[in-house]
Amino acid sequence: MQYKQIPGLQKPLSTLVFGTNHKLSGDDPGLAIEVLDMAYEAGFRTIDTANSYGNSEAYIGKWLVQRGHREDMVILDKGCNPCQTYNNNPDVFSADTIREQIKLSQERLQTEYLDLYILHRDDISKPVDEIVEVLNEFQAKGIIGQFGGSNWRLDRILAANAYAAAHGLNGFTVTNPNYCLAEFTRDPWGASITLSGDASADYRQWLTDNQMPTFAYSSLGRGYLSGKFRTDGNKPIEECLPWAPIQEYHCDKNLARLHRAEIMADQKQTSVATICLAWLLAQPQNIFPLVNASSERSIFSCAQALDLHLTQEEANWLLNG
Repeated sequence: MQYKQIPGLQKPLSTLVFGTNHKLSGDDPGLAIEVLDMAYEAGFRTIDTANSYGNSEAYIGKWLVQRGHREDMVILDKGCNPCQTYNNNPDVFSADTIREQIKLSQERLQTEYLDLYILHRDDISKPVDEIVEVLNEFQAKGIIGQFGGSNWRLDRILAANAYAAAHGLNGFTVTNPNYCLAEFTRDPWGASITLSGDASADYRQWLTDNQMPTFAYSSLGRGYLSGKFRTDGNKPIEECLPWAPIQEYHCDKNLARLHRAEIMADQKQTSVATICLAWLLAQPQNIFPLVNASSERSIFSCAQALDLHLTQEEANWLLNG
């Protein structure tokens, strides 16, 4: 594993972030503890979770206490998901909801502080003022460290930071968009923000220029780039993957990219997942890929991407042929 520092946090972060998977969000605490132990052994020191991710916060909190790992780990926690009904309050971005969700996440995680706090989504009709102010309130108390947005457009991040600068407050210092070798063909969730594709070129350039830490979710296309589905046609995609990655990514352009990743994986004697993560790590932004591996084999396969350094020519070939 490799580690990096980001401004405002004293702890080093593992370059790969261990994301919440079905074992972490499910109903079996034993499986959750087991997969967290495997991730720790592989060197993961940053964990992604969210208020809306089932039992994941509670299981992570239990594991942190049982293993005594709280000071070893950077917790990236998310709140304010409009898909989640919270206390029958339709305004999930109100200051009161943010306060309540942070408190609940602290209790579940059994921690006095959250290293990174990220708003899960955005409501572009909501002024940034109250959001920035309440996040600064918790940061000043030491309850959250750095903060930012997931699925926030660049113009909204800039607006939040402009308001913060004008009022002597701290702004967003991290972001959490979708980013992988494959491009969205459809967004079944609505209002998802991706860095992939031509339409996001300006956002990518801004992140390159500013080096804002970027926690890329669905770094393997929600499994589309994991190697579970092969382009050889031997097994239908519906037998390999659930509906979400099929709707989000299955198209001729992404099939071609996956096929090139398979060719390169054979050439380099590694896995498709390793190749696709290596592509993401070769990008010029300050990327921390989130990986949702749930087995020892897949966890260590992801970690191998850190030792595979693609040339610019190889990265371009994967993308464009």
